Amino acid sequence: MLHRKSPLFNRLYEQINEMPVIDCHEHLTGAEARPPYKEPIAALFTSYVLHDLQSAAFGVSDRDVARLEDHEVSTDEKWPLLEKLWRATEHTAYARVTKLVLKNVYGEDTLTREALDRVAEKLADQTEEVYFRTIDEANIRAMLVDVLWWLPVDKFLSGEKTFSEKWRPLASLTSLHQTTFTHESLAWYGRLADMHITSLDECLEAMFVIIQRCVERGAVGLKDQSAYNRTLAYELPTTAEAERIFNSILADPRSFPGWPEGKPLNDYLFHQFMRFARELDLPVQLHTGHMAGVYNRVDKANAAHLASALELHREVRFDLFHGNWPYLGDLLFLGKNYPNVALDLCWLHIIEPDYAAELLERSVMVLPHAKVHGFGGDYGDMPEFVAGHLQIARENIAGVLARLVERGWLEEEEALQLAADWLFNNPNRFFRLGFEEVRVA
Repeated sequence: MLHRKSPLFNRLYEQINEMPVIDCHEHLTGAEARPPYKEPIAALFTSYVLHDLQSAAFGVSDRDVARLEDHEVSTDEKWPLLEKLWRATEHTAYARVTKLVLKNVYGEDTLTREALDRVAEKLADQTEEVYFRTIDEANIRAMLVDVLWWLPVDKFLSGEKTFSEKWRPLASLTSLHQTTFTHESLAWYGRLADMHITSLDECLEAMFVIIQRCVERGAVGLKDQSAYNRTLAYELPTTAEAERIFNSILADPRSFPGWPEGKPLNDYLFHQFMRFARELDLPVQLHTGHMAGVYNRVDKANAAHLASALELHREVRFDLFHGNWPYLGDLLFLGKNYPNVALDLCWLHIIEPDYAAELLERSVMVLPHAKVHGFGGDYGDMPEFVAGHLQIARENIAGVLARLVERGWLEEEEALQLAADWLFNNPNRFFRLGFEEVRVA
């Protein structure tokens, strides 16, 4: 699907490269949270590309691979293993982002031991301000950030933790209906809501208060990535079934229902959160498809499992993540069949660029193009990697649209408007961010 560059591609890419972007999914917490880079391999090989190295590292201990992103381990110690694993992984899309960072940030075309020494010399000059400036240079106007999963929520709710003007936080549901529901969890919910919880009803009241307070502090939606830990098949347990499990936790602080014993309570809470989303008019982002890391089972994360929940909660806007990789057809069906569903390509352009391109191209012919959100970096506090990912996404989008123009499906001006909608207008409307729309003359 990669598109051969042509005058048409070049014209489209030149204009798409200048378009403003709403980044639909990040985990950035702010410049002050990112520790300074002190060692070049750790600066270049972290997050997703490290997962590819893990995948290539059969016979190598997890500890040895993990040391690659340890800033306290010397480059000389790391290089023999990195060189071996890099040669096995350097052509993946994750690796392409590292190559772009190596070139765009550090001015190196090729990863060599000598190049790493030159990168090391430049690390001291790469301050937090410099790295985060890449967000402005990439023309990213707003970023939807899921930071409340691990950020101390009490600091966010109290106003002690604030965000850049570009940040639009999402209130994370994962920690509110976790599969390992415990007595300590209840105590935490109670502290955040200034309540002492003695029943399932009071627990729900506390959770609503927490979400409402997040919205008052600027949260623009809800985010759930429970697919990492459970199936997306949400059943409809009765209140009595959920209450039986909940009361067992109340009755014995050492009670630990775990999984799958706790599924009825987990399912029950998910549906309650969807009702909260309806009441507060909040969109809901859901992780579907591929999961970060290695050793997980993607079948449980297929968005097809969500069909009954999407149909039940018709007044809730759902933003389905990651192109549901590798279940493309299932996602296209959900987007076409359910008016309340949008397709979000966050992370997807570097999971598999050709899959992302196929999804975009087929979506034009299958469903209203207003239902597609074209980009999300999905990185932690690594803004230079977000910019590299966006470069790949823009090239991918230009290639898709060039093919559609060449086939006679679109006129060139229509293609450019489609790009503006995918990258900016659609998420702007869906999340009600209030920006002026981008119209292509």
